[in-house]
Amino acid sequence: MDNYEKIAEGVVVNRIRSSWIELYKLYNDQAAEKGVSLSMAFVLLTINENFGTPVTKIAPRMSMEPNSLSRILKAMEKKGAIYKRKDKSDKRKVYICLTDYGLELRDLAAQRLFSFEKAIHENVDSKDIEAFFRVMNKIPFVVDVIKNKV
Repeated sequence: MDNYEKIAEGVVVNRIRSSWIELYKLYNDQAAEKGVSLSMAFVLLTINENFGTPVTKIAPRMSMEPNSLSRILKAMEKKGAIYKRKDKSDKRKVYICLTDYGLELRDLAAQRLFSFEKAIHENVDSKDIEAFFRVMNKIPFVVDVIKNKV
């Protein structure tokens, strides 16, 4: 019998990964009920519901590559959740806007997200949440340190 589970339990990256997978499954199952994906739900949440959002701002907000975002936006447009609008004064600027259906999906995504957030705050001590954020806020620094060593 190997010690994988015992070792993996104490590995920070493994805990982040396994927690993310659990969250991904939870949210993706809920999103699939409406015919969308978790990535689409997150995109919906980054779009300003009144004015739209410049397409160039969405990928950085989500820490996503523009190519991946393009595929998601194309699928969302096909589903009728978004449409593209060119800026009147600068035709190079494109805004991603929500349709009525997109607004419905966005509201549902926000409800599910904040409902889970509320459950976390109800079930996890505030000091533990503060500690979690302190650790998670340091991870980008650690990533940079590792990148600079290579």
